[in-house]
Amino acid sequence: MNNVRPSCKTIAKEAGVSRMTVSMALRNHPRVAPETRERIKKIAAAQGYTPDPNLTELMRYLRKRDISKEEPVLAILNGVKRPLSKLRKHALLIRQGAKERAEELGFKIEDFWLHEPGMRMQRIVQILRTRGIRGIVVLPVESLEDVFSLPQEDFVGVATCAVAAKLGYNQVHPHFYQSMHVGISTLSEKGFKRIGFCVTESQDERSNHLFQSYLLWYQNTIPEDERIPALKRKTISPEELESWAREHRPDVIISPNIEHYQWLQEAGFDIPGDLSFAALGPAMEEEGEIAQVQIGYRKIGSTAIDILKTKLANEHLGPTDSPAVTLIRGKWVDGASAPNPSQLATAS
Repeated sequence: MNNVRPSCKTIAKEAGVSRMTVSMALRNHPRVAPETRERIKKIAAAQGYTPDPNLTELMRYLRKRDISKEEPVLAILNGVKRPLSKLRKHALLIRQGAKERAEELGFKIEDFWLHEPGMRMQRIVQILRTRGIRGIVVLPVESLEDVFSLPQEDFVGVATCAVAAKLGYNQVHPHFYQSMHVGISTLSEKGFKRIGFCVTESQDERSNHLFQSYLLWYQNTIPEDERIPALKRKTISPEELESWAREHRPDVIISPNIEHYQWLQEAGFDIPGDLSFAALGPAMEEEGEIAQVQIGYRKIGSTAIDILKTKLANEHLGPTDSPAVTLIRGKWVDGASAPNPSQLATAS
């Protein structure tokens, strides 16, 4: 009768590999070939091997402490057709937040652009595998056309926008419904009755249509003569914005397009005399002039790094059946562009 307790040592002996290879195979480490992993797992099952929970926890703790040495580089992947220098400001703020948090934790980051001349996804994957880079932060894509396919079994990733959900990665992105709720409810509490909303189709898509979802709910709770149809177009021109505003006469306009504030002024509207304006999640950190629902884009990037670190420390590589979604809440920031209507009446 064999009284030897099954262990990595006994499995290694039968498999003809090192104990380290056995340990890595049982943790689904990508450095062990898939066929070798399966063979080792079958031997472990045949021997009746079960891991020692105390030892497993100890090794996990040690790996957490040494994670910055094992995984010194994290990848930041830009999947849109514009290079890093020409990305939208909110994407750059997300990247900056990720970079700052990575450096705090002892990581370095390296940027990869999917559409760089001569670059293809296969080439990026080859570089990541060769260099042992397993953690990826995917910067926001701008539409479903930008969503790409990325082999997942060797990597752990976090997507920083809702549109990239098809990657199967955990996600960190703005809490769109809550942000719209904060914006409209605050304006309503200030005394605004006729609240207009402008959005492009791509912005609506990036919000998973949640901006409009809250707007429709809100409009069903107010008198019909206070409901203003949203201005939604593939693109919105200054002329279309002016025409819509003059036709529907909103008390206040809320829009994710910060340029709409300038366009309205150029069209001759006195803000906030003729109408008020509030920005919805603008990629700006300045306060004072423009009332806004502020979203912490840097927080999105730093949270993505925290999620990556935890998953790498626990060696959770590959896709997950039910990706988690972390939502970053918006907060109202007062600005001169949307004072209380009673203040305007007093001033006049």
